[in-house]
Amino acid sequence: MNLFGTNRKMTTVRPIKATHIGDILHLIETAWRIYLRLSPAELRTRLTDLRGFFAEDRVGMRGFMIIEPYQPNTALIVAAGLRDTWSVQPYLDVLLPEIERAAIEIQATAIMHVGSFSWLIEGLRQRGFETQDWIVIYERVGETPPPEPEQTPAHIRTAHTRDLEALTQLDNRTFDYIWHMSTRHLREALANAVSFAVAVVDNAIVGYAWSDMYNQHAHLTRLAVHPDFQGQGIGRQLVHRALVDALAAGANLMTLNTPEHNQRSQALYQRFGFVTTGERLPVLKKELT
Repeated sequence: MNLFGTNRKMTTVRPIKATHIGDILHLIETAWRIYLRLSPAELRTRLTDLRGFFAEDRVGMRGFMIIEPYQPNTALIVAAGLRDTWSVQPYLDVLLPEIERAAIEIQATAIMHVGSFSWLIEGLRQRGFETQDWIVIYERVGETPPPEPEQTPAHIRTAHTRDLEALTQLDNRTFDYIWHMSTRHLREALANAVSFAVAVVDNAIVGYAWSDMYNQHAHLTRLAVHPDFQGQGIGRQLVHRALVDALAAGANLMTLNTPEHNQRSQALYQRFGFVTTGERLPVLKKELT
């Protein structure tokens, strides 16, 4: 527990425990400076597996920050927020050192953040975070059916819980470590996604697409094709399935994020009518010593 004096006010920093979820959710609902890589429902169920700290004063919770371990030896900021009456600078001055110490305790040598809000990005940059990559956002507006993809040897079907082990292995094989999804993440996605389809060749899962839904807004959260099967049209089949399912669920907007350097994936999405929004999100990293 750390105490920081500010005139007659006192700010206390404490580790987050499961009993604090109510205060965190209240802050998420009432404050405007909130960053969440996990949904509030995921925070509720996974809080005991994460590391985080919150600051409070006599009024209540002022702000919080939560990290998740990623391999190899990296922690990722997955949630952050602060009360509207608190400034970003003291918020980071109080909580970020505790977060960095917690990351070192779990043997992380770096902290990463996928930026989406300038209030947090600029503060982190001032404290040693540097841009490692950029993410670009694409969108498809309207209810026009997608073009039919060419046929491939892959069979597209709905994913099941029995596929989780294969999905985890495929995910780790396809993406850089910062984007790896755990089996637990994928299980939660199966339970909540508006669409989760797999591509199967010779009884082996070689690709998958998962989409989430927010009112009439669908988001293609994940598209993965095994490196040995890329360039064969399987990605087109999976994007087609994701769009068909989203339109059937009532979506009139679909968005997605993809690395700026991945020209192949951008060409695929453009083929289905996705256009860039012009927004770029930085991937930030700070080495810990």
